[in-house]
Amino acid sequence: MIHKYLIFTIALIISLSALSAQNGVSVKLVPAETGSENIIAPQFPGGEAGLYKFLESNIRYPYLLLKIEMEGDLDIKFTIDKDGTVQEVGITRGFDPVADDEVMRVVKAMPGWIPATDSGQPVKMEQKLTVSFKADENLKKRAKEQREKEANDNFYVGSLMTNEADFPRNNTEKVVPDTIAQSDTLLNRAPQFPGGREALEAYLKSNLKYPKRAIQMGIEGRVIYNILISEQGEISRIALFKGIFRDCNEEAFYLIKKMPKWIPGLKEGKPTPMEVMLPIPFVLPK
Repeated sequence: MIHKYLIFTIALIISLSALSAQNGVSVKLVPAETGSENIIAPQFPGGEAGLYKFLESNIRYPYLLLKIEMEGDLDIKFTIDKDGTVQEVGITRGFDPVADDEVMRVVKAMPGWIPATDSGQPVKMEQKLTVSFKADENLKKRAKEQREKEANDNFYVGSLMTNEADFPRNNTEKVVPDTIAQSDTLLNRAPQFPGGREALEAYLKSNLKYPKRAIQMGIEGRVIYNILISEQGEISRIALFKGIFRDCNEEAFYLIKKMPKWIPGLKEGKPTPMEVMLPIPFVLPK
């Protein structure tokens, strides 16, 4: 019996490791401090291994981060209510806005847990997770292959989509679809940089001046601005969404400020003001 259990455990660890490696995402549950012997912590259906399987196979790696080889960790907390539902989801230590939103999307869609109990009675309890994004060469290769089939960079890599029938549920919420990527039609279209994605990348590459202080301090990453493209194609608002360093933030701002007019977005065939989330990558020369 012990021998069989040991073989099963080793097989489970190997399968979970392979899954994490394939998706580039790994998850670690932070043990809850109950403070009392009478309190039993909440449990995900399928246990801790089931939790990791669900999250690591549904959280996807944003291509925008893979493109600049950006890796990192984030911490997230949530509450398991008395009825086992997942509530009060929030990021306590962010990594990147796009990755943060992706993790929150999947955590909010988790099936119902077995709630915590205090002396046999269900109680509300907070849980914490650390989620790590790390890209290997295989994932980068898959990302490059998938990019050839995508209309833009706003897609994700690595989802295996765990069969949710494997997990008993207390709620009916399912993993929601990606809401970041936009599909263009003849009548509805997101704003476009003149010449398309390749032209935008060429513009950034030829015009971006890496601040000297940022180079000296080894600072790199993505500055993300939310810009509003008017119905005439003009950039009418530039709002900082995520900065990395003052000099880089300012350089990215002036780079956007000097951009030519965009091709305005369309809604039901008519030019319409639309917002665009624009990342400006700062990658140190290697």
